[in-house]
Amino acid sequence: MELGSGIGSFKDFRPATVATDMHKSPWTDDVVDAQDLPYENGSVANLVMIDVMHHLPSPSRSLAEAARVLRNGGRLVVLEPYCSLVSTFVYKRFHHERTDLSVDPFGSPPLSSSAPFDSNQAVATLIFWHQLARFHRLFPGLEVRFRERLAMFAYPLSGGFTKPALLPQRLARPVLRLEGIAEFMAPVLAFRCLISLERRRND
Repeated sequence: MELGSGIGSFKDFRPATVATDMHKSPWTDDVVDAQDLPYENGSVANLVMIDVMHHLPSPSRSLAEAARVLRNGGRLVVLEPYCSLVSTFVYKRFHHERTDLSVDPFGSPPLSSSAPFDSNQAVATLIFWHQLARFHRLFPGLEVRFRERLAMFAYPLSGGFTKPALLPQRLARPVLRLEGIAEFMAPVLAFRCLISLERRRND
């Protein structure tokens, strides 16, 4: 199940996905609030959120809801902006969404307002890197199985989601190979992060 599916691109990749969002659209199968999931305890196999968490007024509520509805062994997979030294500089100066590393990511809300498209791109960085020990204390039912900082060169050169690409298609593979070689530089250069949380089987 995808939360905040937008135009449904993930479903193109995995057709069996149930696409949900806050508003009905031609791409959604259901209208769902990630902070108040309408599902029974332990009834959902897996959840996917792509660029959703940093828009939520209360990421803590969505994490608690994920822990509640996921089956034992089920996963929440999150793809989000990452605030490295370089990307924070770029996000703050050239991106329209807010990037504030000074907020409490577990507070409500860590945003400047509760408007639907308000955001704070620092949320995932704060939760899963800067305050990971606190996450473990608050959500013992969710185990971090995987976390990776990525997209050091390819993402900014691609123009992100809305800007013209600066990277010719023929250079995409060489740049991705370069990212693999330069993985040790991710804390300084990464623009994105991927996190996989698993519902503990013994809870």
